[in-house]
Amino acid sequence: MSAPAHTLVPVHAPTRASLPPVVWLAIAVWMGAVLGEGWAWQVWAEGTAPWLVVGCWSALWLVTAFVVTRRRLRTGHWDAVGAIAVVFLVGVLVGCGLSVMRGVSWRAQTRLLADAGAREWTGVVTADPRDGRFGPSVRLRIVGGPYDGVALTMRLPAGVTPPEYGRVVRCSAIAKLREADEWGRLAARNGENATASAWTFEDIGWEKGVSGALFAWRAEAVTRLAVVSGDPGALLRGVVLGDRRALTGSAVDEDFRVLGLSHVVAVSGSHLAVVCGVVLALARRTRLPRLSVLALVVSVAIGYTVMTGLALSAVRSCVMVAAGAVGECVGVRRDGTGALGLSVLGIVVVSPWAVFDIGFALSVLAVAGLLLYGDLAATWVSCAFGGRFEKTTTLLGATLVAQATTMPLVVGTFGMLSLAAPIANLIVVPPAEIAICVGLAGAALSGVAAPLGRLVIDAAGAVLGYVTWAASILASMPGAAVSVGALGPYVVIGGVLALVIVWARWPLPSGVVVARLALSCVLLLSVAAGIGPRGPAQCEVVVLDVGQADAILVRDGPRAMLVDAGANATVLRQALARTGVRSIDAVILTHDHEDHIGGFAGLAGVARVGWVGLPATAASGGFSAVRASLGRLTPRGSVEERLLHAGMSWRLGRATVRVLWPTEDPPPDIKANDTSVVLEVATRGVRYVLTGDAEEASQQGMAGEALLRTTTALKVPHHGSVNGLTQEALDAWTPQEAIVSVGTGNDFGHPSPSTIAMLERAGTRVWRTDRDGDITLEMLERGYRVRGSRRGVAHRPCATIRSVSRAPASGCTHRPIAAKESRGRYKPGRSASCLPDLRKRGSADRARPPPLERHARRRGRSGLRFRYVRG
Repeated sequence: MSAPAHTLVPVHAPTRASLPPVVWLAIAVWMGAVLGEGWAWQVWAEGTAPWLVVGCWSALWLVTAFVVTRRRLRTGHWDAVGAIAVVFLVGVLVGCGLSVMRGVSWRAQTRLLADAGAREWTGVVTADPRDGRFGPSVRLRIVGGPYDGVALTMRLPAGVTPPEYGRVVRCSAIAKLREADEWGRLAARNGENATASAWTFEDIGWEKGVSGALFAWRAEAVTRLAVVSGDPGALLRGVVLGDRRALTGSAVDEDFRVLGLSHVVAVSGSHLAVVCGVVLALARRTRLPRLSVLALVVSVAIGYTVMTGLALSAVRSCVMVAAGAVGECVGVRRDGTGALGLSVLGIVVVSPWAVFDIGFALSVLAVAGLLLYGDLAATWVSCAFGGRFEKTTTLLGATLVAQATTMPLVVGTFGMLSLAAPIANLIVVPPAEIAICVGLAGAALSGVAAPLGRLVIDAAGAVLGYVTWAASILASMPGAAVSVGALGPYVVIGGVLALVIVWARWPLPSGVVVARLALSCVLLLSVAAGIGPRGPAQCEVVVLDVGQADAILVRDGPRAMLVDAGANATVLRQALARTGVRSIDAVILTHDHEDHIGGFAGLAGVARVGWVGLPATAASGGFSAVRASLGRLTPRGSVEERLLHAGMSWRLGRATVRVLWPTEDPPPDIKANDTSVVLEVATRGVRYVLTGDAEEASQQGMAGEALLRTTTALKVPHHGSVNGLTQEALDAWTPQEAIVSVGTGNDFGHPSPSTIAMLERAGTRVWRTDRDGDITLEMLERGYRVRGSRRGVAHRPCATIRSVSRAPASGCTHRPIAAKESRGRYKPGRSASCLPDLRKRGSADRARPPPLERHARRRGRSGLRFRYVRG
């Protein structure tokens, strides 16, 4: 008699993967490489040597080795845990040493360039050309002479046709060293030593040898694949040959990013696996000797990896293929985790700073997750479907595992999490993999039989036409992705511990009901994440901390308006994640400067947008990047563009939004900053003025039209610059609160000390995003409060004390209790001694202050500010 369905247990229970010593060694070397890079950068940027840290690590290694060796002498055998600890510490020291040596080598090359002066350079193009704000540029590896091996990013002269990947070029330029800042550090991690702008440029020809022949064939193949036009053609050249020139920044690229499928549009390990799998299947049909088949597969893997740009994720896959082939030849049992550990170890030893390559790290995490948990996840999903749809459930399980293991890195890098990834992997990935093989075959056939090759290429283009269409539909669905803030260390550690516990316990589904319940929980969590939290009960204005840029969110219940979008898409998404917003009724872009519109494209897929407002001056042009992104916003093709000018107004929940500037017909010679849209948000007698970068001309214009009136809070114009806020405008606005949106340690010296002094003289309280984080101005029933995310919460129940709305300054009306002014902000002095007197006047008995945040208790300052206004 068979068991009931709800007690069925998988017949073929998956076995738990082992972790060989090479995996632990690879992890340790990776960690050491990260530490070593930090120390090497500290030496270069700060001129200090971290001998204390190096000494502590060396002492720790010596002590551990001593303890383990002593136990070996006493017990007569090696202690497994101790041996792993020694291997781990050795790996950390090796990785650290290699990373420091890489830093020393890079620094020596960079110092050498400092004295190079104006000279002629000969080098090989090591990547496809890129278009930038100042024209096209190429990455060169200098060959010959004292600068052999130096990597330069060379900006090309006007009118020069960018050379193809693999060409040898000669140019004249002066190398410009990077600054010791974060951009310089990022460039160093990528191997770049300096930049240069060439005034002469000559394309010599292809590099000699096998690599040159491969690059020449690739250039011809790119031309052959160009017969497929539009988005399918751009995707075809990207997935088959790694040519992303037409793909970068396109709608297709954004769609795949929203769907969590960025690995599909760039050549990676998965592409190499597909190509090698097809070659292996075809070679086996020819009845070739096993050794010849393996040699052919490895040769194809190496050639394809080199030809498509040596992406580290593809190099990792290539090393795993080679390791598997060697193991097959010598009769060693296949071990995926061991091959992964060996490939990671080899790459990090050769190039220690490869650990900072996002594509490489994502591929390692994804493959490790699949090797360790793929079979277990497939078993759970298969059990939930009653053992049916085996291929579908396997792919679904693999997608869930890969997404879970890469989530911390994906969220920290892109600021969003794709909820449509499981469905997209089922619908988009299989035909895309077919198109890779068909497109590569068509490119090869075109060199022999052009008509047949063209037919095959057209077939691949048709398949990718379906892929781009399906990706566009999926990415346009509400909730396809959600903005997510960077995960804290405790969340990451908790996730790692959860994975360790799952691996240790290896829980198998006890029945169909349990498996379906688990899958339902995952589905419900995804739906809840897509819906997001409820909006605030009261109107609030949140000046988001997005660095040296502007992004302000106005919310009232479910209604929301975003004023400016910051400078970076990822930073904007992470900022929006802190608010939990999923739908934005209006996006107002005050003017056409990068620090106000640069993150606009980051709204695609993570938030529904009603309409986009631009200044009236945009009628004559500008905002090209914004207008190019309009069609990608959700809902697709339905987001309206509106031109804003003084006199326009609309409702946002219970708040009224008025446009104060620019005029409907502004002068043609007006500066970009003075075209800024200036908004007034009013609700319950409280007014907020959002100024963008409006400077003197616009403020004088508003004053001339009698549009400057007393306001409660002011977003200080132009990040508090010296030419931002004028005394005339400040006297007219007389704000009680002033918020400066500014980045920490910015290069412009914002905010200006003169602007802060002007606000202090006016008795205005100053808040700054670089110090206070996200700054929220929240409406209350009879007043408002201001709080910064990096300050504590006020520890007194003023919100419930209604009868003192006209209390003197010593109470809650103007300043915190017992506060002292310091550089435009206030530090609490003694405790709130006036509370007993206030309570006698009738506050609610059950009123309790919110709990203090941890950093607020540490700093001893209040981040909640109450103001009462007359109703």
